[in-house]
Order: sequence, then structure tokens, then C-alpha cells
Amino acid sequence: MVGFKGKAFYVRSVFDRISSRYDLMNKVMSLGFDGVWRRKAAQLCGVSSGGLCLDVCTGSGMLALELAKLVRPGGRVYALDFSPRMLSTAYSRISKTPYSGLVELVEGDALNLPFKDSVFDCTTAAFCLRNVEDLKVALREMVRVTKQGGRVVVLDLSKPSNKVYRKLNEIYLKAVVPVLGKIIVGESDPYAYMHSSLIKFPVKRELAEIMSRAGLDGIKYYEFNLEMISIHVGVKKI
Repeated sequence: MVGFKGKAFYVRSVFDRISSRYDLMNKVMSLGFDGVWRRKAAQLCGVSSGGLCLDVCTGSGMLALELAKLVRPGGRVYALDFSPRMLSTAYSRISKTPYSGLVELVEGDALNLPFKDSVFDCTTAAFCLRNVEDLKVALREMVRVTKQGGRVVVLDLSKPSNKVYRKLNEIYLKAVVPVLGKIIVGESDPYAYMHSSLIKFPVKRELAEIMSRAGLDGIKYYEFNLEMISIHVGVKKI
């Protein structure tokens, strides 16, 4: 692959480093809710047996697995990431499940997806778009490879509207999560980055508007865990 620079290089190196403890850290950090959010995101894709899906920035493949459960039998899930070590972690996870034959791992860039136009019934991104170099380009690429009438689903951190919840969320991300990272992963910096990545990240209606401009209709978003997590869903315009 072409070498990455700037933010992309930093993010890729971070995920390569934390790959072995990524799932454990997610489970602890989310108090076990991360699996629930991914299952809900998969359900909101509206796919069934025989469906063809793409999970962008798949990480350890958790969302790809949830999609595989829905498209069996006859379906297929492509799970893309630009971190070789995260893909290795995903392979280790997926190969131990009954769904290994349904998931194809692909090393690739979210800003230049290696797929033709209008291929997938749904395209997903979980905890990914805060990390890309250009959010708008990533969304346009996700829409491009999705079939007309197919869905694009984005699961990510959000910012609570309630002032008390927002302050609690800020304290948790700034003070607690980096300490957990140091204890569980052996590094605090990658998890201190989580808070900074959220500062300028568009959420709620703002993200919905960007998704609309990327070519999606009927956008809805759902909030979880005191508005700290959101799932945005849009349908590719026909």
C-alpha cells in the first residue's frame, strides 16, 4: 500500500500497537456495552440472508461478525482496515467462529475504497470516522460503493446535549480512559487521543447534514448510554 502521512500515519501506528489488547480495552471502557452497540448497528443495516456488506475500518472485526450472522446463508461481508495488525486480530477472532467463510478481510484505505460503484447492500463504520484524514471523503466513498436504496450506518462517540452528562463524558474520556489504557494496554496516549478526536467531530444533526450532502436520504440517529454513543443511518438516494 501507499505510505501514509500525518494523521493517517499516526492513527495506523496507534492501532498496530494496541491491536493485541484492543478488544479487552473496548469491553472494559464501554462497561461491556460495545457488543450491544455493534449488534444494534448491524440490525439497522436492514440486511438479511444473501446480503452483501462492507465494514470500513473493521478493527478486530466485531461488527463484521454481527453482519455475517444476518447475511447467512449465501451472503458475504468484506471487512476493510488499513492496519495490518488489526486485520491479524480480526482474522484470529473470525477464524474461530462459524462465520469465517462469510467474511473476507481486505487491507485498504477508507478514503479510497478498492471496490466498484454501487456494490454493497449496506456499508458500515464503527468508531472510525473520527480517525480519518477527511470525513467527507470517507462518507462519499461509503456512499459510492453502496447500492441505490442501500444503507450507510455510522456508529461512533457523541456529545451529550445535557450539560451534566456532557461534563461526565468529558471527565471520563479525559481522566479515566487514559488511565485504563495505561493499565490494560500499557499506553495512555492512544486513549488520551479519544477525547481530542471528539472535540471537532460533528455529531447529531451536524453529522446527519454531512451524510445528506454525501448522497444519503432519510437520515436518522439513535443515541445510547446518556447520549455518549450514537448510530446514524442513511439510505443512498435513488
